[in-house]
Amino acid sequence: MKKWLIISSVLVVCFLVFVAGAYIRALQPKNEAADIAFATAEEKAGIKKMDEFYLYNGHESYSVVVGTTSGGDKQIVWIPENDKQKVVVEHARNGKSKEDILSKVKKNRNPAEIVSVKLGMEKNVPLWEVTYLDESNSYNYDYYDFKTGEWLKYYRSI
Repeated sequence: MKKWLIISSVLVVCFLVFVAGAYIRALQPKNEAADIAFATAEEKAGIKKMDEFYLYNGHESYSVVVGTTSGGDKQIVWIPENDKQKVVVEHARNGKSKEDILSKVKKNRNPAEIVSVKLGMEKNVPLWEVTYLDESNSYNYDYYDFKTGEWLKYYRSI
């Protein structure tokens, strides 16, 4: 009996190590993208500390870094995947915060659950993408202009 308990325990530990390793390997591409994006944000905007990182995949793909400069200024840097497009740098104070957008979504859309809120860019317009579940457990996507908070577009019940 004791032998089976030891064997079972070893198998459970091996399984947990395997799952943890798979999870870490799955996150590796995102971590590498964050490292590359941070280096670009440091070069283009003088960001010394990365506070948030987003990967946005819309019509174009962007890495977005929110960070702080050595002077304490909060900057946002949109880095396009396409090298032919230019990097966009904006002061965070020139746009709506994540909390502002979340408040607007909760008030106007009454989501059952917020899935994600992230920065992105469409047609050279910096924006917030909010993904949420409605009362019927369907995914919904709302897009808000970063600077004004104006509602731009949506996709419902996906």
